[in-house]
Amino acid sequence: MAPVNYGVHVEARRSDGTGHTLLRLGPYFQTWLVGHDADRLNTELAGKAATIVPGFAVTAKGASFDVSDHEGYGDPYETDAAVLLAAAIAREVSA
Repeated sequence: MAPVNYGVHVEARRSDGTGHTLLRLGPYFQTWLVGHDADRLNTELAGKAATIVPGFAVTAKGASFDVSDHEGYGDPYETDAAVLLAAAIAREVSA
């Protein structure tokens, strides 16, 4: 059986549940690392999640890693997750 891989998704959601994913990080091979990075990113977002992308609540959460879309993920071991989050928010705001 192949090992299970995990990811962290930073999502922007409206109150009606619609929205999109700003950032995906992975693969992670241990769930405690997923929780650590998701908590760290949520701390970075705390107090400003509602103003980062107007009309959206932005949160980070653990998720399954989608191997078929490996290129759509940032590598959390090569770059600081907070730096990747800042870059994703900058792209979103300028779009």
